[in-house]
Amino acid sequence: MPKSSRRGALTSPHDALFKWTFSQREHAVGLLKAALPPPVVAAVRWGTLRVEKGSFVDRALRSRHGDLVLSARMGKGRVYFYTLVEQQREVEPLMVFRMGLYMMRLWEQLVRDQPGLKQLPPVLPLLIHHSDTGWTAARAFQAIVGGEGPERAALVPHIPHFELRLVDVSGGRAEDLVEQALTALGKVALWCLSVAGDDARLEREIGRVAAALDEVLRSPSGLAALESLLRYLWATHARYSAQQLGKILEKAAGPRAQEAIVTVLDEIERRGERRGERKGERRGERRGERKGRAQTLLEVLTARFGAVPAEVSARILAAEEAALVSWTARILTAATPEDVIGDSDADHGERAAPPRRPAARKRARRT
Repeated sequence: MPKSSRRGALTSPHDALFKWTFSQREHAVGLLKAALPPPVVAAVRWGTLRVEKGSFVDRALRSRHGDLVLSARMGKGRVYFYTLVEQQREVEPLMVFRMGLYMMRLWEQLVRDQPGLKQLPPVLPLLIHHSDTGWTAARAFQAIVGGEGPERAALVPHIPHFELRLVDVSGGRAEDLVEQALTALGKVALWCLSVAGDDARLEREIGRVAAALDEVLRSPSGLAALESLLRYLWATHARYSAQQLGKILEKAAGPRAQEAIVTVLDEIERRGERRGERKGERRGERRGERKGRAQTLLEVLTARFGAVPAEVSARILAAEEAALVSWTARILTAATPEDVIGDSDADHGERAAPPRRPAARKRARRT
């Protein structure tokens, strides 16, 4: 996936959109019913579905991977659904191994939280995948373990066996997915994940989710859903402004969506302005504190030594906070104003000029 230049908008936009959407039971049920094998769908008691705490993705991979753990009653116990969403350019050949690591971490937490556990609950791995090529790697863990011929047959009983359930959204329409089971927001969210970073597909294919988008906007939580979708598209399509994305959505959803889109865009802008004002206030406060400390130092120097030389005064007014603190502590022992600010460049953070490079020696001409 192309890297967005708007890191400040959403630290991990894929994870944020996925979790915001599918942490809500209605949309999570739709996703799992659409993605899981029919026998599993029939056996799960969907009214008991809940979101579990915890994330098991490696910190270094959180810009590309996001996870969500769900569980529900199935038979006499609970079954856990470990759902991973990934956005990257190339398919990771050992992705099923990484999924196995995350599943083990989930089991480890369950054992830690339930010391008396005698049997591990089932964990079903579900991968929502997007890449430039679409999925090309193995889905089964045993398929990535080496060995051939009779030797492999002898090893097979001792190799972990599991297969991840895959939803590949790379091609626009997800494979192995019963779209009718998805909620309207679920359809739009998966479509947004599928076109992330691809401006041409965004404009070309948005008509496919027009009806679902209209349904989202008419729902009680329509404004919150629209804001989440807009923020995601804005973070993953750096060429467009929020207003341009709003016009694209409005064109797809129709004139009835105009008021909702304008409302959300106004709120996004207001929040941006408030963040900017807060940052400006903090910077102003820091500058004011430094200026006040410098002025106090000059006043104390004047009271002790009389007129302060212009060079000393200029250096104090331009100094960093750390230098001013150090200089203030020297006043009682210094003999002159120059002694107060002496030897500051190396020790107290005053900005020093970069060292000069030695002049290059001229090469002797050959005779």
